[in-house]
Amino acid sequence: MTQYKLPNIPLFSNAITYVQQQKGPAIDDIRADKAFSYSELVSATCLLREKLLGNTEDLKEQRVAILCPSGFAYVVAQWAVWAAGGVAVPLCTTHPLPEQLYTIQDSQATLIIGHPVFSDRVNEITKEEGGIPSIIIDDEQLLEWGKAAIVAKTFDMDLERRAMILYTSGTTGKPKGVVTTHKNIDAQASVLVEAWYWSDTDRIHHILPLHHVHGIINALTCPLYIGAIVEMHQKFDANQVWDRWLSSAPPLPKPTREINEETEYDNTTTHIEKHQHTPSRPRLSIFMSVPTVYAKLIKQYQSYPEAERPEYSNACRQFRFQVSGSASLPTHLRDTWRKLSNGQVLLERYGMTEIGMALSQYYPISERVEGTVGFPLKGVEVRLMAESEEGSGVFDKDVTDLRDAPGMVQIKGPNVFKEYWRRPEATEKEFTKDGWFVTGDYGMRTNQQGYFRILGRASVDIIKTGGEKVSALEIEREFLSASLGVHDVAVVGLPDPEWGQRVAAVVVLDDGKSLDLETMRKVMKTRLAVYKVPQLLKIVSELPKNAMGKVTKKALIKLFEDNQ
Repeated sequence: MTQYKLPNIPLFSNAITYVQQQKGPAIDDIRADKAFSYSELVSATCLLREKLLGNTEDLKEQRVAILCPSGFAYVVAQWAVWAAGGVAVPLCTTHPLPEQLYTIQDSQATLIIGHPVFSDRVNEITKEEGGIPSIIIDDEQLLEWGKAAIVAKTFDMDLERRAMILYTSGTTGKPKGVVTTHKNIDAQASVLVEAWYWSDTDRIHHILPLHHVHGIINALTCPLYIGAIVEMHQKFDANQVWDRWLSSAPPLPKPTREINEETEYDNTTTHIEKHQHTPSRPRLSIFMSVPTVYAKLIKQYQSYPEAERPEYSNACRQFRFQVSGSASLPTHLRDTWRKLSNGQVLLERYGMTEIGMALSQYYPISERVEGTVGFPLKGVEVRLMAESEEGSGVFDKDVTDLRDAPGMVQIKGPNVFKEYWRRPEATEKEFTKDGWFVTGDYGMRTNQQGYFRILGRASVDIIKTGGEKVSALEIEREFLSASLGVHDVAVVGLPDPEWGQRVAAVVVLDDGKSLDLETMRKVMKTRLAVYKVPQLLKIVSELPKNAMGKVTKKALIKLFEDNQ
């Protein structure tokens, strides 16, 4: 066997151990219709590393863009860049060419790793960027590399080296590159493995984009860190998700009600009995997504004939937990999901590109308190800082130990990113003098236990109207809990010379429903203080959202401005 070298980052050291233990699949690539073992993953990583290095020994933090579909190719590309000492820059596969070019130009990428699925786009990028070199890794090459008989040994590498740049949009200007080190990534993954009780028996159903921390750290790095299986799908399709879950559903429980001569014909029971089957796919144990996806899954579920729904509900029993993140989870959505999924209480957490995850509800269902994000994860410090003088912009009053006292969420710990790429002033601006990262989110602690609650972004979700601070997320939650026929809603603050800001609501109505401003205000005044009730209402067919399901509120504010 040929010997190859990998740096001793924990992710790789663990993988080498799993190879020695002859663990089964690491990546179940649905597009490629093949499950790849940890041995194949390590072998392919080592051989692509050699190709990246050429005649050098270290890429010395050169940025390498990755444009590969979700699956084995993506993971091998990412791991090989890290193994060669480079910095991985994953591109959003659905972004238009100008946005991909911006990421490449801003990161100063010197190479693109692509896949034949995106070869046309790689050629376009190469042409626009004056011949930037590219490596196309196809499925046959990956299969060949995976079969190679190799032995991987580790060598020492500084874990403080840059590992990845993810681009995140701010409230103004172009997206900024968030730089994380190998130490950051290890801290972000290892703490979730412990908090959420990951084990090598887990299989996660992965449908998330691979240019965000949610898809890369939470749903990909965590399972590979512990030796679990990642079942990687190309994109989200609600019907396909339900069908996949049904294919590995546990046996349906037998009806518990008594049957007698007077009992009417039970079509539901008959249908279920006819569709008892042996699972055709391996059982899943974890699913992570965003509120928008859960809303679409609910809508798809409700489109199925009523007689078939018990089967789909039963399929949810295979999961030991499901996670919702990247946006606020509305109460009605949480409750509806719990009812249709045989009691799955979605676990909520709080994080962002710059910090990974910082807060999480505890794993036991009883600790998943609605509207909260739990407590700081192990090794993460969280404090809430308020203005000692209203409007001063100086957050120097620590309210962390108080209850129902809003404050700016600030984070410190090994999970916190290194810098914004090539933006030293922006980096310095986002940290306090004593080293805390300022998230830009308002939060507070609630009830006797002190659960953390996120109130929203200071820039768009905290509305200052008539001298009062209002949480847009609170208003949105009440909208969706009221009987107004509202399917989706976003609340924004509009500049106003008298009030400072006026509260405005943009809603998507359920099919066949109507709503006017007067009716809305009358109902909402029974649920909220009058200054929180929106003064303006606009009805749209759909809310603009980004790849992670977050509403782009700047576009909604512009919608009001354009119609003035």
